[in-house]
Amino acid sequence: MFSFDAEHKDDQDWEALLEAALEEQEQEWEEDDEDEEEDMQEEPTDQNREDEVDEDDEEPEQPPEPWMLPLPEVTNNIYLKSYFPVMKWNPEKKFGAADRRVWVVDHFAKSFYCLDGKGKMKKEHDANKLLQLERNVMDPRRARLMFFDAPRSYEIVFPSNEERERFYETGSSIRPAIRVYAPSLTKPDTAHDGGSTTTTIDGIKENAVVQKVPNPFKKTGDMVDRELSGRCKINSSKVQDESVSIWTGTFNMCGSPPPRDASVLAKWIPKGKYDIYAVGAQEVSYQKEEGEWFSYVQEYFGKDYLTLASMQVWDITLIVLCRKKCLLKVTNVEGSTKATLHKEKCGMKGAAGICLRYHNTSMAFISCHLAARLERSKMRQVNIEEIVNQIQLANKDVDLTSQFHHVFWMGDMNYRIEMEHAEAEPLIKAQKYNELLSQDQLTNEMREKGLLSGFKEAPITFAPTYRFEKGTGDYMRDRG
Repeated sequence: MFSFDAEHKDDQDWEALLEAALEEQEQEWEEDDEDEEEDMQEEPTDQNREDEVDEDDEEPEQPPEPWMLPLPEVTNNIYLKSYFPVMKWNPEKKFGAADRRVWVVDHFAKSFYCLDGKGKMKKEHDANKLLQLERNVMDPRRARLMFFDAPRSYEIVFPSNEERERFYETGSSIRPAIRVYAPSLTKPDTAHDGGSTTTTIDGIKENAVVQKVPNPFKKTGDMVDRELSGRCKINSSKVQDESVSIWTGTFNMCGSPPPRDASVLAKWIPKGKYDIYAVGAQEVSYQKEEGEWFSYVQEYFGKDYLTLASMQVWDITLIVLCRKKCLLKVTNVEGSTKATLHKEKCGMKGAAGICLRYHNTSMAFISCHLAARLERSKMRQVNIEEIVNQIQLANKDVDLTSQFHHVFWMGDMNYRIEMEHAEAEPLIKAQKYNELLSQDQLTNEMREKGLLSGFKEAPITFAPTYRFEKGTGDYMRDRG
């Protein structure tokens, strides 16, 4: 949720994301405009009302009245058309007069303007064509904008973090898909449990205002008059948080292809119920073509979901998808992989990772495959330490467990139950899972040795999934 009061990866299918985002935004504004036109239609006469009641035999439902605020009553209304002096990002960090820019966020025109240091227009972009507005993770003054109609992204540096945050807030609130935290703009009778209002701010005629503001093209502190007039819309809410639903799952495919029947996969992945899906898989060695598994997953989810990123190392994969209508709320998508050392001892093991921000909440997903064999518990611990310390996501100077709000760790971790088969099988049949877990290597190492400290595992309410005779429900009796 935004309040009104990382490095970019170029290996993503941005064309598909751009087209989907543009379609989603245009649809939202079209629906809004249709509502506004309906509100402005001529009121029916009393006779017409009587005819409608007679015809339908019931009182027709009246559309909600539009919520409108006069511009003078809006707090910080100057940010509805604000000018931000910035510098064009230079990787060598040598800034000159030619790098000076002024970015304008104009809510009344639904536009972004890029001006040079003297006020000459360099580029204008429709706000509906803004795909990405990202705050750089490493530099608190830097931001990146990407538009549908621009051949490349804009990297800009603000004088301070405060200015960048203000630009981020007002630039985000101009987008129809974004709901902002602004109690003063929200209709008074709107519910406090997440309800929002599309607020029309009226600055026409007597509601226009003139503000005295610093001249963005001068360093001397000169003040100039800036007129604010017109109408604009903001989706506002009385609550700061917006919920998002996430599903994660992992599957060791043992080199076998996935089921052709989608209904079989649906028993594992409940399609359509969540906003974000992170699907991990190991031993995806059946693929005859690169990306075959990723294409299969995307096809399963269909047109209502888009792939944010997909990563693979050895036969370990991770794909993260989001609901199409949530795309514009996602930024700072990055991916990374880490192949662990000691390949001669533990085979081709490692992890794939993907991180992102949903509004202001950062999260990372890890799909791993650790060393096998009962006796290699210490090797698995080494694998985890390598992944945590060396996988490169977001802030490269900080390990992945220390920089995100949420980290989801999944995979074939290969930890075993230290119990003989003859002793374990009766407990499995009796569903005495707590007795099995008392001898589970991962559970004990997390409790006694601080492995994956801070992580919480969901309750285990199912039988051990390793290892079965292929094509049967019978456990293998060897201690692999």
